Amino acid sequence: MPGVWLRAVVAAALLLTWLVPGVRLSVSPQERALAAASTELMCLSSRAAAVPAVWRDDAGTASGFTAVRATLFDAAAPMQRAFDKQWQTDATRVGFVVFAALLLLACARRFAGVAALLVIAAATLYWWAYDPHADAYRLLLVTQSLPLWWHAVSQWSWALQAERLVAPLTLWIALLGACWLLWRAESTRPRRTARASTARFPTLITTRGRS
Repeated sequence: MPGVWLRAVVAAALLLTWLVPGVRLSVSPQERALAAASTELMCLSSRAAAVPAVWRDDAGTASGFTAVRATLFDAAAPMQRAFDKQWQTDATRVGFVVFAALLLLACARRFAGVAALLVIAAATLYWWAYDPHADAYRLLLVTQSLPLWWHAVSQWSWALQAERLVAPLTLWIALLGACWLLWRAESTRPRRTARASTARFPTLITTRGRS
C-alpha cells in the first residue's frame, strides 16, 4: 500500500508539472499565429503613426506614400508553419508524460523500474525544455513577509502561478519520488533472484541423487 500511494503522488506531481504545457495544447496553431500576427501589426501601426504621410524633400517638392496594410491572415501565414511544428512538439511531449504517469500507476512490480525511469526522463525533459523559474520563492525571500508575498503572488494569472509556484515544487517531488521508486525496484530485484536460485538448488540435488 505505501508503494501505491507513493506512485500516485509521483504521477500527480508529474502531471501538475506539465499542466501549463498541456493546457496550451487547447490553443490551435492557427490561433497562436493570429495572436502573434496581431501583436506584430499593432507594433507596426504604432511605428507608422510616428512617420508623417507627407514630407518635403530637399527641393521643396511635397512627396507622399501609400501605406499598404497587410491583413491579419496574410501576416499570420508565414508563422503558421512554425507554430504547427511547435504544437506538434508540445503534443508529443505531453503524450509521453501522460504515458509515463499512466504506466507508473498501472504497472506491475516487474516493470516498476522502467516506469520510474520514464518519469525521471519526463521530469528532466520539462527541466530542459522550459527551464523552470522559482520566482515565487525568490520573492518570498525578498519580501520576508508571508501576507505581502501572497498579496503579490495572488495578482498573477493562474498560468503564471502554476509555472512559477507549483511547477518547481512538483518537479522536485516527481524527481525524488521516481528516484526512490527506482532504488526500491533495483534493491528488491537481487533478493528475488537469490530466492529463486535457492529454491531451485534442492531440486537439482534431488534430481542428481536419483540419477
